[in-house]
Amino acid sequence: MIVINNLDNIKNSYPCAIAIGNFDGMHDGHVKLIKNVVKYAKQNNLLPTILTFDPMPQEFFKINNFFKIMSSKEKIEILKKFEIEQVIQLPFNEEFSRVSAKSFIEDILVKKLNCQYIVVGTDFKYGNKRQGDIDLLQKYMDDGHFKLSKIDLLKSSKTKISSSFIRNLLIKGDFEIANSLLYKPFKLSGKVVHGEKLGRYLGYPTANVEICNSYPINGIFLVEVNLGSQKNLYGLASIGNKPTFSGKNDLLEVFILNFNSNLYGQKIEVMFLEKIRNQIKFKNTQMLVEKMNEDTEYAVKLIKEKYEL
Repeated sequence: MIVINNLDNIKNSYPCAIAIGNFDGMHDGHVKLIKNVVKYAKQNNLLPTILTFDPMPQEFFKINNFFKIMSSKEKIEILKKFEIEQVIQLPFNEEFSRVSAKSFIEDILVKKLNCQYIVVGTDFKYGNKRQGDIDLLQKYMDDGHFKLSKIDLLKSSKTKISSSFIRNLLIKGDFEIANSLLYKPFKLSGKVVHGEKLGRYLGYPTANVEICNSYPINGIFLVEVNLGSQKNLYGLASIGNKPTFSGKNDLLEVFILNFNSNLYGQKIEVMFLEKIRNQIKFKNTQMLVEKMNEDTEYAVKLIKEKYEL
């Protein structure tokens, strides 16, 4: 797979079939777009291509409560599995935000990328102030610049399946529904670092996972933990600001059931399965430990009923 992060690196582009979007989270609607472009490319000897952005427009404009559902690396790995041969991952910045809709079509899609076929969702917007829409692309298709396919994204309970919809589900704690719509369940990953070791003192030693971003997600969760070769490890994760103690910085802490090995310095993946409860500020550590005991009993019950092989 070819990954291009700068349009200046493209000199003579091979004719391509292209799907355009953020592809964050990789839901069923995204998969529909990807399969469409790969099928058409194979049938017409074109290069199956994805045009996406990193950072994403929402990151650049600092949209409130926005976070990536998956990393750019994970996104590219999945696209490769779907037989995408070229990913153009453009940085959305001040300069790109000023590109007009017509310039995006004429200078980037037609001249620079040599697009012969374009597939987008029917609500696709592009160009400065999102002034470009599907009708403008249709006019260029009618003039013979390329072929265009418009796909209605799948709907769930009369709601459009989108990354924004799934992101809101994650914020609310509806992980079962969100994960059912995603190609892969929502997860966070990072290196295990030294913490305050309060969990060990309370009888629940936790792995403190270093995460780069802050997430508008708060609570105690049933999770599956991936340590590479070790599979089917379950545990309880706490993400938030530890209100009983510091109440300041967001942390991801994971208590792995039936596990007692040193993980410092290792990278782990934490897959969120279900929300158990919100974080609560307790009057004392005894009350906190009692609640943690209840959480653990409930988590074990869920694992036996729904997840354990």
